[in-house]
Amino acid sequence: MSRTTGYVLAFVIHLCAPAFLVGGIYLVTRLTIGGILFGLVALDLAWLRRPRPVPFPASAVPLTRSDAPHLYALIDHIGVELGAPRTDLIAVSGVVNASFRTYGRRRSRLVEIGYPLWLILTPQERVSLLAHKMAHSRNGDARHGLVVGSALYSLHVLRMVTSFGWQPGDGVSALITECALAILGVPVRILIFLLELLLNRSSQHAEHRADELQAQIAGSAATASLLDTLTTRTQAARSFLKSSAVAVGTGNLWTALQSQMDTLSPTELERHRELARVEKTRLDSTHPPTYLRMQRVLALPYPEPRVSAADMEQIETELAKAAGRVAQSLRENAQSALYR
Repeated sequence: MSRTTGYVLAFVIHLCAPAFLVGGIYLVTRLTIGGILFGLVALDLAWLRRPRPVPFPASAVPLTRSDAPHLYALIDHIGVELGAPRTDLIAVSGVVNASFRTYGRRRSRLVEIGYPLWLILTPQERVSLLAHKMAHSRNGDARHGLVVGSALYSLHVLRMVTSFGWQPGDGVSALITECALAILGVPVRILIFLLELLLNRSSQHAEHRADELQAQIAGSAATASLLDTLTTRTQAARSFLKSSAVAVGTGNLWTALQSQMDTLSPTELERHRELARVEKTRLDSTHPPTYLRMQRVLALPYPEPRVSAADMEQIETELAKAAGRVAQSLRENAQSALYR
């Protein structure tokens, strides 16, 4: 019932743009001062709520099939085993994450590999990561679908536009504008909350389904190990990439990151695991607590992987050039932030 209501709400959200457009045109053509003012506001909201495709991830480096034949072969193999749609493009980025999504007006299918995360995983954990992300194309998660996914994306764009961004020195007129935008953003935030609340149960069920599918592909042990890494090591990777060491360092960024990961003691890793169990740590509100996901995965009857990481050395070679460009971009961004 909640899932159906979520779809209905998403359809209503999509109808807001044409409603604002028609209402704005009507008010402006009334040729009254109030009508023109409110009509322009409605037209502006119609523009902000217009259907917009998800863009290619900023600062990511695209990899074509000729650039990375072994990586595409691995992803195609995983896709065939999952029954997932064929991947159109791979992108390498500097985020400590990965994703499988559609982008652009043609809704091309994209696998985004965050190289910092990729670097700190074992070969079989990488297979598990790709399998989990691609499993979202067939695990029934409405958040990744056209209707609900595009509605949520538009709302999140609106939330960013209407965020209060005034700072001392911006002036009174800017303060008034930012206050007005913040007020307009209140219903946007309410809609996001309602939509995610309605889809919460189905999203968590879909996440468990994705876990099971990835365990079938990569094996239960690698899947549980990946979840453990997401609990224990990724926060340290994010902290390193936000540190001044990225801006002032002159050596290889990825070697420095790997060295930083090697300094994590077993005691520190166990502390993160214990915190995850006590605080019920999760990746975000749509995910069940990670330690519960690990317990469930280890109980699944998939001891052997259906897809192995046999060509990982060739894949690393294919990723090297893109990884270098990503490292340069991260370093330049860190230097800009440091000396701003």
